[in-house]
Amino acid sequence: MASAPTAPADANFWRTLLRRYRFTHNVKQADLAYDLGVTQAMVSRWEAGAVRPAADMQARIRALTGSTDDMSAPLVGWRKHVACQPDIAAVIDRDGLIETASTGLARETGLSRDRIEGRTLASLFAGDLVALQGLLIDRGFFDGALESVESADRYCFANSHGKRDIGPVHGLHWPHAGEDNTVRWMLTGARVTRLEFDHLRSEFGGQVGSSGQG
Repeated sequence: MASAPTAPADANFWRTLLRRYRFTHNVKQADLAYDLGVTQAMVSRWEAGAVRPAADMQARIRALTGSTDDMSAPLVGWRKHVACQPDIAAVIDRDGLIETASTGLARETGLSRDRIEGRTLASLFAGDLVALQGLLIDRGFFDGALESVESADRYCFANSHGKRDIGPVHGLHWPHAGEDNTVRWMLTGARVTRLEFDHLRSEFGGQVGSSGQG
């Protein structure tokens, strides 16, 4: 008798499923943990591939995510997905060029998407977001060394009239191979309170949190 497929039971399957679900729904680890009735630490362990969910939890995850067993399928329409995000989101290359901007990013900056796309982070922002680009490069994000990164950033938009604080943001950052097979930075961010921001900085031990290894 043929053996049953093993992929759904593998820790890597659940890691990929949870990370993809969080990206496509712009969900924080803490919120996913709340929805599943577990601790954030447990979600973090699943996403790191350290353990796999128990059988009853696997069923709960499937029900929440509407998952299939095929995690090898590409994330179709990823640029369109980013562009349609009501929150802060962008596709950025290694040099900091913003290739795709979300509806939310356009709203926050007060610029149309076509005035954002084709510009660099350094020409639009000051402070944490520009520093984050350097941190990602240093940690091998664009070289396939990381699966995702979380950050706590103060977004500061630098326009022709000076600088304007957008405020504290919890960022989720994902590498994705572009059309030329070089890695792009898919940035998603959600506004947080100053208290949440301080908690994240404390938890991360700085601007950037722990990252899943590839």
